[in-house]
Amino acid sequence: MDEVMVPSRSAKKRAAKEIEQMAGELADMPDAQVAQLPLSDALAQALAEVRQTWGHGSRKRQLKFFSGLLRREPEQCEELRAFLAGEHQQLLDQNRRTHHLEQLRERLCDVTQRADALTEVQELLPLVDMAELKKWLNSYRGPQDKRAYRQVFRLLRAAGDAEEDS
Repeated sequence: MDEVMVPSRSAKKRAAKEIEQMAGELADMPDAQVAQLPLSDALAQALAEVRQTWGHGSRKRQLKFFSGLLRREPEQCEELRAFLAGEHQQLLDQNRRTHHLEQLRERLCDVTQRADALTEVQELLPLVDMAELKKWLNSYRGPQDKRAYRQVFRLLRAAGDAEEDS
């Protein structure tokens, strides 16, 4: 006898809550990311309505409606989950790179660690303009010198972005 496992009522509620949270994430995304979402016309229209609604109660109702539409289209829901997981990982990677560059900048601005940090920059970021970087490091006058501090980071980030693109 083949018995089909029917999800419990609690499991259905948990799944519905997950979809509702995902709908909230989709509604709060920047416009550029929303344009990339794999949505059917009906779901795209419902999402647009959620994004245009700002009253607390009315937005909540629109989110519930959008969540209901998502629950009726499980394949679309899985595509969106996969998209969000990829975006989340990409965001984590980007944050990790930014933190690494910030730490590298801190070491570059510390005179005692500068030589080792410059060697690391040459190894990790061969496209960085070393003459420009050294110019800004030599002009750095301490924590109050925000201009040089920011410019060092911009140079590191530009070199890192160029490395990724190539």
